[in-house]
Amino acid sequence: MADITRVAKSRIHHLLARFPCVAVLGARQVGKTTLIKKVLPCAPFYDMERQAEFQRAKADPDFFLSALETPVVIDEAQKVPELFSALRVAIDRDRRPGRFLISGSGSPELLKGVVESLAGRVALFELGGFSSEEMWGLGASPFYEIVKEKRFDDLRGLRPRTTPGQWTAACICGTYPEPFLKRRDAEHVRLWMENYFDAYVKRDIRDLFPGLNILAYRTFLQMLAGASGEILNASNFARSLDVSQPTVKSYLRIAEGTFLWRNLPSYVKNVAQRVAHMPRGHWRDAGLLSHLNRVRSAPELRVHPQVGRIWEGFIIEELLKGFKNRMIACDAFYYRTPNQAEIDLLLEGDFG
Repeated sequence: MADITRVAKSRIHHLLARFPCVAVLGARQVGKTTLIKKVLPCAPFYDMERQAEFQRAKADPDFFLSALETPVVIDEAQKVPELFSALRVAIDRDRRPGRFLISGSGSPELLKGVVESLAGRVALFELGGFSSEEMWGLGASPFYEIVKEKRFDDLRGLRPRTTPGQWTAACICGTYPEPFLKRRDAEHVRLWMENYFDAYVKRDIRDLFPGLNILAYRTFLQMLAGASGEILNASNFARSLDVSQPTVKSYLRIAEGTFLWRNLPSYVKNVAQRVAHMPRGHWRDAGLLSHLNRVRSAPELRVHPQVGRIWEGFIIEELLKGFKNRMIACDAFYYRTPNQAEIDLLLEGDFG
């Protein structure tokens, strides 16, 4: 990852100049640790996955924080939920900007802790996989500034900056740093995806939700791979898994909260026509989705029955990543009428 410059680095610096604490959230292995080390390279670094540091923070989080020299970087903060209330006390004692930079991997509890304990004291930044600019070393795309400034006629003048082959390769191997950087080694990518998915289910989910039926949840994810890009019907999942609809909805919340899945709500504002109200979503990383659908190469992708849905989710994530990396606020929806006319992605922001 040393040769890849993350667009998010300058954005996080921007937030640190304005907030006492910045929390970088995202899926595991998306590059958060590498990034936060680069943002504050001289700051003390504490990793809550190291037992010694975990035990110190867990035993007395208030004392742990009071003994730190700031600015300080705390990685995998979700491992010690007690840190959030202690951070609130430390920040209220000294509200200078840029004191704490924390990160956390796919954990609904982390987001809940940050929102409840640190409201008004922390800026959240969600880090995704590589964007096209990062993957191919491109300069900033003019697309986002054109949209932000409402110069929509200028969109007609844009020209492609990459080749179809580049996009296909990224769609198959995904945008997580390691598989993308080693995309020419198909066997390495396959093994990485297998290990990543197994670790997510067997370690992360088991640790976060000890009472969860791991086998049923794993089967649910396999089914979800076949439903990416479609309107979701919880009753169909419930019948296939032999569980209740509330259980299916809880599985979906876990997949979304751990950054595997993105739900797109239906756009129903100020419309006279009846529209679909059920949620629709897609896998956030096309590489993981391709892996679960056993797509290993460009020829396999082209003939796969889900190629349209895989491609659609990949492009939507690329767009949303671009807006987030530039901190252009917008909400994402889909739009579908009863006669099946639809818009795959509808964005609403200050630009309209």
